[in-house]
Amino acid sequence: MNWRSMRAQTTAIIVASFVLSHLVGYAFYHVDRQGALELTEAVDLAERAAGISRLLRDLPPSWRGEVVQLSDSRAFRVWTSTASPPVQAEMSEEESGVLAYLRTQVPRIADNEMQVRMLERVSDAISPPEFDPTNRLGSPAAAIDLPQDGPGLLVSIRHGPEEWINFLGTFSTPVPLSPGLLMANLISAVIGIALVAFWLVGRVTRPLARFAQAAEALGQDLSSSPLPVSGPQEVSQAARAFNRMQARLRQLIQSRTGMLAAISHDLRTPLTQIRLRVEAMPASEDQTRILGTIDDMNTSIGGFLAYAHASHEGEHRSKVDLGALVSTICDDLADCGAPVDYDCKTGLIVRCKRVAMKRAILNLIENAVKYGHSAQVVVARNGRLAEVIIEDCGPGIPEGDLPRLLLPFKKGGVSGSDREGGGHGLGLAIAQAIVEDHGGELRFANRKNGGLRVHLTMPTTEDV
Repeated sequence: MNWRSMRAQTTAIIVASFVLSHLVGYAFYHVDRQGALELTEAVDLAERAAGISRLLRDLPPSWRGEVVQLSDSRAFRVWTSTASPPVQAEMSEEESGVLAYLRTQVPRIADNEMQVRMLERVSDAISPPEFDPTNRLGSPAAAIDLPQDGPGLLVSIRHGPEEWINFLGTFSTPVPLSPGLLMANLISAVIGIALVAFWLVGRVTRPLARFAQAAEALGQDLSSSPLPVSGPQEVSQAARAFNRMQARLRQLIQSRTGMLAAISHDLRTPLTQIRLRVEAMPASEDQTRILGTIDDMNTSIGGFLAYAHASHEGEHRSKVDLGALVSTICDDLADCGAPVDYDCKTGLIVRCKRVAMKRAILNLIENAVKYGHSAQVVVARNGRLAEVIIEDCGPGIPEGDLPRLLLPFKKGGVSGSDREGGGHGLGLAIAQAIVEDHGGELRFANRKNGGLRVHLTMPTTEDV
């Protein structure tokens, strides 16, 4: 999977957002859960204290000490004291709520005769010394064995002029979720969401992938199939616009080709008539010059048509061994006496228009032989690309003229009408049009030791 793709990155964003929200939600839940449990337990402890207080008021004084002692439990202490509990400067909202509930349970006690204090640590209740529950006035002394570090609730109710009944209870700390269980829950949720997100995002982004493929195909063949209109509304609108653009481009190219074909027909018909009349004239030097001019005009018209049809002729694409094709071209030129050396790796299969590609490579090699005096041709693989390198031993091209080398009617930055050896500067332009029609690239560079290097690259069937 390509982690730079929109599909992978969008899935990662969704999963990361889920994990973050899950952890934040768990933290809020843990804090809120602990506070809610403590308040619930505080109300339960206050209700228990109110019940014992009511019982002690109704019993004879001689029974109170024994009842106080028997009211103790592992998490609840009851003792009497002559000192009142420490007065708080201000009660919290939770303490006020517990005190209001306590008053409903013991309505006979005045407001100033009961106090409620929420403790962050149980050990905070053992102050001052006369209020220490280990004194246990009226009962046998017993060391407090409540958990000292945990939270708790202290309730004090006045039972006489110098007698307070005190109740100290601890809160059971809620057991946190096991880290292993939390991690297992998080991992299972992440896997489930990742799979669903990956599938859903794939459905949304698949039209974009088809859009990119269609754009690449359009660059190679204007007659490629239209892009399917599917996916989200924005992608569908883009697909329709793309199809309309493709249709307009196809119509534009067809109009240009048709116009050049019509011009060719309109020009060649009178040229043929002129040629017939000139040939009927008595032989002379002027007749020879006129016939030569007519031949040049026919060659020019043929070159214009070849350039117009270079990228969009009707030849079908097929799988071709590029090395074998270049070897055949080099053998044919060598048989005609051209100084051509080659090293062509076979087995490089490309999908191309065979005749058009042969024309492009032949133009490049012939240029090297004609203007560079020789040609050294190499066909090799470079990753998933096929390379054709053509070098010559000529004078090269001025660096400033290299960018204009592929312009029609130019060669080496010189106007086609001024070129030595005739022609109209369309050979390289035709080669470039054919190569780009196959999704390839054509580059030129001067060699260090003199001469020009032509570098042609195009995708193999692995990339087509």
